[in-house]
Amino acid sequence: MSELLDRTRAVLPSWLAIYYEDPIEITHGEGRHVWDSDGQCYLDFFGGILTTMTAHALPEVTKAVAEQAGKIIHSSTLYLNRPMVELAEQIATVSEIPDAKVFLTTSGTEANDAALLLASSLRRSNQVLALRNSYHGRSFSTIAITGNRSWSPTSLSPFQTYYVHGGQQYRSPYAGLSDGEYIAACVADLREILDHAGGDIAAFIAEPIQGVGGFTSGPDGLLGAFAEVLREHGILWISDEVQTGWGRTGEHFWGWQAHGATPDIVTFAKGVGNGLSMGGVIAPAPIMDSLGANSISTSARRSSATSAARA
Repeated sequence: MSELLDRTRAVLPSWLAIYYEDPIEITHGEGRHVWDSDGQCYLDFFGGILTTMTAHALPEVTKAVAEQAGKIIHSSTLYLNRPMVELAEQIATVSEIPDAKVFLTTSGTEANDAALLLASSLRRSNQVLALRNSYHGRSFSTIAITGNRSWSPTSLSPFQTYYVHGGQQYRSPYAGLSDGEYIAACVADLREILDHAGGDIAAFIAEPIQGVGGFTSGPDGLLGAFAEVLREHGILWISDEVQTGWGRTGEHFWGWQAHGATPDIVTFAKGVGNGLSMGGVIAPAPIMDSLGANSISTSARRSSATSAARA
């Protein structure tokens, strides 16, 4: 294995984490097990990084992927795409977001990027609220709002970010308080930040359960209490469901459903793709349609319309 490890270190970035002093090479999986290059079998408790939702090499999934590859690998949204529309319809239905529209991406990071773009563009502000010890992705913008120093290597940022308490109930200045007292203290902290922040804030983004932050959360109802304050100020609430969506909390389809209020924007990934590169954003039509830019220029759209009229 040292030969592959040497090659890995030679050609891939040093900041890509490799687990174990003697790393293993996973070669294949079946059901709930995976095997390394030495033939050792492991029970897979990791699922990539909490990514896979079904068994490895599940015949139904393998068959569906092969059938799609036999039809077409890629097409553009410049053309109609029936499977994409059908999936978006299903996601909009289960989202519980009113008048929902769906934008599909290739990762959770990209989904959070898109949500931040929507919120900052609509609110005309680059100020964002996030939870302490949070994690929202590895792009320049999502690193900027990540409240976990281990995953945020630079202080340079396209956003001005304010961090509020609430992600960790038992290791915080409010540890030892009852759930109700804890929520009240976090809401007071949020109000104090809003009183001192300059200008309008675009959005508050939060994982209902923090992932790399240690699988922690505030009590049920905390984000709903935050939502009441946010809406007093017109601030959008983005629920980062990359790890918690698709029934992964065990009680609800979405993590936000434990908090008694509906977010303005929901982001998702991981579970929806089962390891395939897929994510997305859900938002009401007025928010989703608020961007002034498009994937093709106005002149190109006019040209297309003119060509269609002449035909």
